[in-house]
Amino acid sequence: MSVKLIGLSLCLALGMGSAAFAQQDYPNRPIHMIVPLPAGSAADGVARIVLPAAEKYLGQPFIVENEGGAASIPGTARAAKAAPDGYTLLWGTVATQVSNPNMFKTLPYDPAKDFTAVARVVGQSMILAVPTSSKIDSVAQFVTKAREAGNLSYASAGIGTSAHLCAELLKLKTGIKLRHIPYQGGTQSVLDLMRGETSMMFYSLAQFQPGLQSGELKLLGVAGEQRSKFVPDLPTLKEQGFDVVLTSWYGVYARSGTPPTIVDKVADAINKALKDPGVIAALDKTGSEVYATATPAEYQAFTDAERKRYGDLVQAAGIPKS
Repeated sequence: MSVKLIGLSLCLALGMGSAAFAQQDYPNRPIHMIVPLPAGSAADGVARIVLPAAEKYLGQPFIVENEGGAASIPGTARAAKAAPDGYTLLWGTVATQVSNPNMFKTLPYDPAKDFTAVARVVGQSMILAVPTSSKIDSVAQFVTKAREAGNLSYASAGIGTSAHLCAELLKLKTGIKLRHIPYQGGTQSVLDLMRGETSMMFYSLAQFQPGLQSGELKLLGVAGEQRSKFVPDLPTLKEQGFDVVLTSWYGVYARSGTPPTIVDKVADAINKALKDPGVIAALDKTGSEVYATATPAEYQAFTDAERKRYGDLVQAAGIPKS
């Protein structure tokens, strides 16, 4: 063998060895978690419960970086351009992974190509709430009022969120007309709902707590297959005769091309954190239900199936792409 070939072989061997060591040594510095929603949002709250508990299994801290606004697109796009080394991850949501590709004509990223699923975290039942001042006591009453008024509005935490599409599903199933008022995050949208500036909203239970405590909001139903364990006396929309089922969820994603060994390390740490009694108790307060442990491959399959399901909903509802 020539000296040149020996040198090339040695360089390749050293390079492969260096890459293998980097994977084995992962993580050796802090991990940046991009949360593409504002601080204080439902997604952000769950991330700040789970990630500190996962740190002890990785030996390095998570640095949460909030980048809200514009339907979660800027933060997601930044994560899509990160190096595939596991040091920049995405706190994924329904919007970032499954609804935005069906809601926008163009995106600066392709979730199917740019991300790989790591760990499924929690689901949050979408709950329908109205201002108490509306004097509406059931979903049927709301639907009747919407038909009569013809100009009621609903709020959401942003275009493409579960809150948005859940309301669109209600419109599709009932034929009512509602005007969508999207917000950049959930805090202000709930405050305006409490004031009666919008007529209805689907959101997670935790986000409605201020209005429930003040008596300014009333819950009408759960958009789930089953009742929520957090409000067991609140019937589902299906029980009330409306086939509206949609769940918000959060999970962790890495840049496509991230080595499987790194993906597995992060997934293992997240899954272990989700079994911590303290974490479960804290998540209960947010109205979040921990999913059964899924492998990265199983979570990827779940994500792909959800993307198709949401695409079918957007098409059936006739929602034009922006």
